[in-house]
Amino acid sequence: MNPMYPDKLDRLQEFCLPEDLQEWLDKFRAPEYESAIAKDIPNTDYNLSMNKWLNRYIKTRRKYRGSSRDGYRRPSAFCHADMAERFAVYLR
Repeated sequence: MNPMYPDKLDRLQEFCLPEDLQEWLDKFRAPEYESAIAKDIPNTDYNLSMNKWLNRYIKTRRKYRGSSRDGYRRPSAFCHADMAERFAVYLR
């Protein structure tokens, strides 16, 4: 954990991750002022598997994001995983 930002990855933790995961995180990195470590990640099988792989090294949780569509009215507090278009990754 980073003492300045306890909800962000430490540089050493990130350095110890496999190179593929580091590149994947760099692609979707969240700004410093947000509590997410990655955001706006498309909800695809590849990205879900990369997130599961990241969970082997660092405990994270996924928050699904999306909008209302035909046949689905999204509740204001959350989005169902089945209807999500993207997700964000937070440290646990």
